[in-house]
Amino acid sequence: MSERKSQIVQDKALMFSAIEPVDKPIGLYDAMARAIKYNLDRRVELLNEVVTNSQLDLAHYDMLPKLAASAGFTGRSNELASSSLSYERRVQSLEPSISTEKQTETAQLQLSWNVLDFGVSYIRAKQMADRSLIAQEQRRKVVQNIIQDVRYAYWRAVIAERLLSRLEALTKRTEAALADARRSESRQIRAPLEDLQYQRALLATLERLKELRRDLVASKVQLGALMNLPPGADFRLAIPQGAQDAAIPKIPAAPEELQDVALLNRPELLQASYQSRISAAETKRIYLEMLPGINLGVGGNYDSNKYAVHNAWASYGVNVTWNLLTLASTPARLDVVEADQKLLEMKRAALSMAVLAQVDVGVLRYEQAIDEYKTAQEQAVVDSRIFDQLRAAGRAEQVGELAVIQAEAEDVFATLRRDVAYASLQNAYGAILVAVGADPMPDAVADHRLPTLAAAIGSTQTAWLDGSALRRVLSSLKTPQQPQSAEAAPAASPVAAAAPASPTLSPALPRASTASGPSQPVAGTMGPQASAKGGYQVSLGTYASEGLARESWNSIPGRSRALLSSPDPVLVSTARRTDGKPFMLLRTAAFPTSVAAESFCDMVRQTHKDCAITALTDKG
Repeated sequence: MSERKSQIVQDKALMFSAIEPVDKPIGLYDAMARAIKYNLDRRVELLNEVVTNSQLDLAHYDMLPKLAASAGFTGRSNELASSSLSYERRVQSLEPSISTEKQTETAQLQLSWNVLDFGVSYIRAKQMADRSLIAQEQRRKVVQNIIQDVRYAYWRAVIAERLLSRLEALTKRTEAALADARRSESRQIRAPLEDLQYQRALLATLERLKELRRDLVASKVQLGALMNLPPGADFRLAIPQGAQDAAIPKIPAAPEELQDVALLNRPELLQASYQSRISAAETKRIYLEMLPGINLGVGGNYDSNKYAVHNAWASYGVNVTWNLLTLASTPARLDVVEADQKLLEMKRAALSMAVLAQVDVGVLRYEQAIDEYKTAQEQAVVDSRIFDQLRAAGRAEQVGELAVIQAEAEDVFATLRRDVAYASLQNAYGAILVAVGADPMPDAVADHRLPTLAAAIGSTQTAWLDGSALRRVLSSLKTPQQPQSAEAAPAASPVAAAAPASPTLSPALPRASTASGPSQPVAGTMGPQASAKGGYQVSLGTYASEGLARESWNSIPGRSRALLSSPDPVLVSTARRTDGKPFMLLRTAAFPTSVAAESFCDMVRQTHKDCAITALTDKG
């Protein structure tokens, strides 16, 4: 227990030591700077990168020759005497003689270098260099996620500071009105039912106010935790201008450009590329280990034996060793590495597809967040005007206290919805930056003081906002080649195969047709299908009714639906040519590649018997 108590003290000191006190209101970029400097998750990844770099430095030493120094002392209880025996006559030919002292001292300095070990160590050092790069990308990813969390928590905390004081005042006013209503009921001034209905309305309003306060009080605590401030630390926020006047960030690029930036810049894809290089280097290492090892050695020796003619001498030599059993296991080892490389390629392709989907989904959610914010903003204006009218009527005693309280509560709720919609808008914008792998700050800063970090973050965020940072990344991409014919086109890499040729946000699909005759879309059920440039559509079977088709669609596992470009099914109503009986075709939206369609089919075959892939032509 004493050790645990001591460990707790040390952990608290480690968590909150060397943290600058908060001496001014914290703005958005200040909060991001504090999170980058003090957040424990980021510090963990930073130390992990330091450890990996240290392992890389250590791996370089494995390529050096081995220099071994040794010294020793030996002694005997009697003389080491020896004699000779005649081979022919089997009699002693010489009298016993001594050639070694009873006590001797020896020393040796040996330099050896195995050529094969040098090559293997060189490859391992290159692999460790790639692992160091992987650690850097892991740190980038953690920083991007932290900045995203800070962005959302900051705007939620701003809402709390804006509304909590007004919320508490309205709560006290509602509680006072409720107490008056209870006294009125006890005095039987009004009808009992009227008093009870009045109290019920006040209690409903009070319940909503308390639920709202419960959601808001934790926002500031969450922001403080992201900045690694001690629990209960008091800090103020630099409240920006009102949400009704807040600027809406713009996306200064087309979705296909964002996809290109994401494929180039996402930490996960870079990690996958480095892992592929590690696997490729493993093949070279296996081939090297098939060769015989050549060991070169040179050294100096010393022996204090007085009977020796030369007490000091130099030695040198060459030694060749070859483990022949390695040749037998090499084909199996190569098969394992080849299978691992194919697995990594497919994982990178699946990850590239997921990245493209994240970009598209992020843009769609951002556009939806803008619409929701504008609607909430208009509703807040209307509710504010209604509250002004009822408050004036209440002062003139034209309406009761309940109507005024409810109107003020609705005004508070509408203000909250507007501010929450703006926080969600900022969160959606930040999600796009995370989806494209945007770094929140430059690679190098002048120093690590909080004002310097905040200024660097602000300039970087502004560069992404105005599109200058995006243009710099796009300029590093090569101009895409013209598409070739199917016969002349080379085999595409998994990453390229995962990307749609012409990605669009909401591709409109033409009507499908079946062998049973021309099909007509069901009203309200047609989702996005193939783009105008074709694709691959998956058919999931035929059903007697739309309800059965939708029930089958809902049974598809969620992890399978994550691969879809649209969450809605494509339902096509058709009829048999023989008897005219109608039935429903269940299909998915178009996939950009056959690889993506096959991946989806492999996952849904666990719950669906039918899963067929159809290539859509340019005309659908």
